[in-house]
Amino acid sequence: MPRLQSPDCLLNAFIFKEWEFVSATRKYLSDLILGIYKDEKENQFYAEKLATASSELIENAYKYSPQETDFQIVLQKSEQEILLQVRNYVQGDPVATVAAIQKEIELVYGDPDPREAFKKKVLASLSDPNGKSMLGYAKIRLETGGLISAELEDDGLLLISVVFPLTPSNR
Repeated sequence: MPRLQSPDCLLNAFIFKEWEFVSATRKYLSDLILGIYKDEKENQFYAEKLATASSELIENAYKYSPQETDFQIVLQKSEQEILLQVRNYVQGDPVATVAAIQKEIELVYGDPDPREAFKKKVLASLSDPNGKSMLGYAKIRLETGGLISAELEDDGLLLISVVFPLTPSNR
């Protein structure tokens, strides 16, 4: 029988914005990622970091998308990397939203040392008037070496992509 998905696609799901679905999807995605590394005991800690990063992106899509919408999650694995994509509608002006996210990503990658970038974000969060830490992207970079990008697709959907090295030694 032919496959419905390409062999490298482990998950392609549309999730309705209900917390029960989102919570279950976070758990399922986490289990999928841990399953990738089930026979690699030396990479279990890294797998847990990838699972946490993936959960963070799903939570962001839930928190920052309008009510009564859904979002898409795609997980792919190649011989070199793992790609996670999250697509969702945004509240307010999509162009301004993606510009703000891209600015955050630039700040996270502005320092060649991920530890320094994270430290700068922690210090900046202490004085944020809205009380938002905005540490998620910096934490993903620090803990996984993932390369994050954001773009606005033609249909107005925000696409957040993270390319994770398959192993921590490839970071």
